[in-house]
Amino acid sequence: MKLVIKRLYVVVIFLTSFTCNQEPEKILYTGPDFVFFDSKPQLSMYENQKTPLTIPVKVSRAQAETTLITFEVVGDNVLSGVDYKVQTTGPVEITRGQYLATIAILPVDNNIIQPEKRTITVRIKSVSNPKMSAQVVTEVQIDLLDDDCQPTVPKVSIWVGQVNIQGGSSTTTGTGEGGAGGICGGTLLVTGKFFGDSNPSTRMTIILNQNATIPTKGFASVVRFPIFPGSDRYEYEASGSYNETGKNITLNFSVFDTTNPAFQLTGTHLITPK
Repeated sequence: MKLVIKRLYVVVIFLTSFTCNQEPEKILYTGPDFVFFDSKPQLSMYENQKTPLTIPVKVSRAQAETTLITFEVVGDNVLSGVDYKVQTTGPVEITRGQYLATIAILPVDNNIIQPEKRTITVRIKSVSNPKMSAQVVTEVQIDLLDDDCQPTVPKVSIWVGQVNIQGGSSTTTGTGEGGAGGICGGTLLVTGKFFGDSNPSTRMTIILNQNATIPTKGFASVVRFPIFPGSDRYEYEASGSYNETGKNITLNFSVFDTTNPAFQLTGTHLITPK
């Protein structure tokens, strides 16, 4: 007998007031042109990130001449070439008629536990075009996060970022992040659609306990909780294992229907880095 979780639907109604033949008011920007970082002023990246962090640099309006932007990168408790590498040669250039360039920062991984706060600041210093002034977001601070924990703590950082969630014959993409205590707290938060696109996304806490004799392996579990946000009907619990070398977490799960004690759905979820 095939057991299927019923689809949950959420209906959102948007109420909009409008008048027939009324066009929206148009706002034309007439202020000075400027250069800015198209980014949040505060970012973070783990030191074991394999791809560089890119910060977009933009002009408010395309120019008739090429714009050269001089920038500096300074660190606190970090050294260039040792803890990070600037992969963009300055000055950065936005070609005439274009809007965008990027500055790329690549972290350097190590096996040293560094609990101190480490930051990398990227700052606009000058702009070649005298018609433009640097304003709005002129600097971005990047927190460089350590991925190294005590030897007795599972390496949660393996599953931080995008992950694949495989259940049966289907695979979806989710995200992983450190739970309570960050990546050195022994728990992993995974958000994704564990039961396909027809069901809502969920956020679960996976508890990892290290095997005392094999430090790269251990036990994984999920305490029973309501699987779908906004509904207490279906509950999920799981037990299984994790393998740091194989970079996988296996969850043998059960789903319960609180309105029907006879209902039970079982299966396996496999979580791997994307």
